[in-house]
Amino acid sequence: MFSYVPYVVQKQADELDLTEQNRSMNDTDCWKVFKYDVVDSTNETAKNICDDCPERFVVIADVQSNGKGQYGRKWISPSGENFLATFCIPRREITAENLISLAAANAICIILKDFNLVPKCKWPNDIEVNDSKIAGILTEKTKDWILIGIGLNLNWPVKKSELENGKKYTSYFAECGKRYNVDKFVLLLSNALNSQIKQSAVKTLGLYKSFWNKKRNIEILVDDNWQPAKQIGIDNDGTLIAGLTSGQIIKIKTSARVRGR
Repeated sequence: MFSYVPYVVQKQADELDLTEQNRSMNDTDCWKVFKYDVVDSTNETAKNICDDCPERFVVIADVQSNGKGQYGRKWISPSGENFLATFCIPRREITAENLISLAAANAICIILKDFNLVPKCKWPNDIEVNDSKIAGILTEKTKDWILIGIGLNLNWPVKKSELENGKKYTSYFAECGKRYNVDKFVLLLSNALNSQIKQSAVKTLGLYKSFWNKKRNIEILVDDNWQPAKQIGIDNDGTLIAGLTSGQIIKIKTSARVRGR
């Protein structure tokens, strides 16, 4: 079932030549990693592990046969080309659950910025580079756990072109012209998440807004009709504040009511 024995991320740090700062993690910051060749979805697999795992863990897979984004949307994922993972954290360790998707987005953006890319966040759970989607986040909750599903186009040799439903996609490979080791990437992201989930709500929101593509035109679903709107701000609880052309101000808690234009 596993392609290799689960390991604790901290014990792999030297092997993967991380910085000294990333090597010096507390025991509570370690992640046990379960790697599969193929799963239906990393989130669903993680849910089956939760009851038997007392500590935070990560499920990663080479292939998802039924990967999903928000609200059951399909996540395009060629075999073995992308980073597909679900990070599972006990809810007792999270200080601001309503901002967890934004904290995860911050962690991804920090890494992409270190890759000399210019990431932009599309509220609340997509990350883009050069107006093309490079990553998506699907956060779910169980009684005792927060599950952060992350799909990131890592080594997919995609061209920056419209692929499905008028949406553009890109990847690390397409932007940088080289591949990146998946095991090393899970270490980078787990360390970045360790840092970001500990931040205060003020710091999480402040950093997210620095990556947020506020100028993007959007449409909002109002009374079963899509209406053009402008993004105004993000509230302290992570909800989007937008203004309709009529002048009405609306707060939106779910991405199902928002689409890009």
